[in-house]
Amino acid sequence: MSYQALARKYRPQSFADTIGQETAVRTLQNAIEDHRIHHAYLFSGVRGIGKTTIARILAKALNCVRGPAAEPCNECVICREITEGIDMDVREIDAATYTGVDNVRELRDVTQFQPARDRYRIFIIDEAHMLSVASWNALLKLIEEPPPHVVFMFATTEMQKVPATILSRVQKHLLRKITLEELIQRLGRICETEGITADREALEIVARRGEGSVRDALSLLDQVIAFSGRNVTAADVAIVLGLSDTTFFARLLALIGEGDHAAILEALQEAADSGRDFKMLFRDLLGFTRNLLLVAGGANEAMLSASPEDLEVIRETSKQFSYSELLRIANLLLRDDETVNRAEHQRLAVEIALLKAATFPRLRAVEEALSGGAAPEAPKPKPAAAPPRSSKPATEPSSLIDKVTKARPLIGSYLANASMRSDGNKITFTFTDSFAADAVRDARAAIEPIVREVYGDAAQLEIEVQQDQKAAKEQQSSLRDDPVVNAFRKHLGGEVVESRKR
Repeated sequence: MSYQALARKYRPQSFADTIGQETAVRTLQNAIEDHRIHHAYLFSGVRGIGKTTIARILAKALNCVRGPAAEPCNECVICREITEGIDMDVREIDAATYTGVDNVRELRDVTQFQPARDRYRIFIIDEAHMLSVASWNALLKLIEEPPPHVVFMFATTEMQKVPATILSRVQKHLLRKITLEELIQRLGRICETEGITADREALEIVARRGEGSVRDALSLLDQVIAFSGRNVTAADVAIVLGLSDTTFFARLLALIGEGDHAAILEALQEAADSGRDFKMLFRDLLGFTRNLLLVAGGANEAMLSASPEDLEVIRETSKQFSYSELLRIANLLLRDDETVNRAEHQRLAVEIALLKAATFPRLRAVEEALSGGAAPEAPKPKPAAAPPRSSKPATEPSSLIDKVTKARPLIGSYLANASMRSDGNKITFTFTDSFAADAVRDARAAIEPIVREVYGDAAQLEIEVQQDQKAAKEQQSSLRDDPVVNAFRKHLGGEVVESRKR
């Protein structure tokens, strides 16, 4: 018999064999036992997590000779034929190639006939979001009031593309990504069954690269086994998958922070010389940047799933940037993620993405220039006007910003880039960026207790946005020339005093 890929060989054939989808499985099994079978189901989630698999298992459970049952027997002719994809009454349709209205009308005609043998005539429509609007409209009435012997099952990776009129007529099940530990255990059991010895570290790398998809992880494991034979090590995985090490990413992020375009291109040339996959390299770089954000934001380091050695590199790299700087770099990189994934020339796409991110120091310099450099030192408030609550000298602006940063890292970074002054009991922060000012206003309830702790109970927090006078004059001038504004002035009277952005 020809070799069968692991993803196909170990595809779950019963609800008990599925992993990570306990909520959906329990809901479906309870519905079958209580005879509350819905006429249309929608399974959504990322690729490779079991949407079509669960639909097939549900089809077997409904049509099984011993059913409807909470678990299919997988022994009767019906179960075996559904598993093999040859059951006449269970039809799987790829919506990517079945988009025409005529196809849907043909499907509508078929539903009028009783099943040839099974209990239900079931239609499993994969990649349902690929159906055209006209096709959905043709299906609408049928999905709303199907014959009692018909059950529809839709599977999609993009539920947001399914029309709302359809979503309101189906029972929705959102399948979650499989956790790293669940994937590692699954891969370990399969290796044991196949008689393959695999290091846990090797399985962890494969599982992490699978990104919550069992199918992707098994496909990668297949590839590694083909290379290393019956003894899989972490070194083999690194060779086959072209993994990039943590220190390389730390170097790239440092070069981005310095804006060193030439050194970035040299580093990518080294990656090319070692045969690294640029699409995977960019994805791993995003993962590394996320880890930096988690560490800088004070998250539990257990969320990182990193080795002690890698964790130390991540900690050291995160110290080179503020939280807001990491957010800016992550945002710049993320904008090009889809471009890199779809690009025919992936190396060029990655080079452009990293060089664009390396403009970050220039943006930082512009922001500092606009904000007038470092925040001026505020004079200490007079004891009579604002008596401090404690004897410690905590009236320096840096003390306030440090305390806010500890509680709210992002808000603290905004305050550090603003100008600060104190006038009696009033502590005023002036921003050049209205977005930062709005973010601080939203966090006011968390900041004000810290302000009172530092400057005394009578201290009041004020937030201002410094308006560019030249831009304001230009805007007012343009408003005065606006024909709509002139019409109001003519009929109602009045003058343009101030223009505000909404």
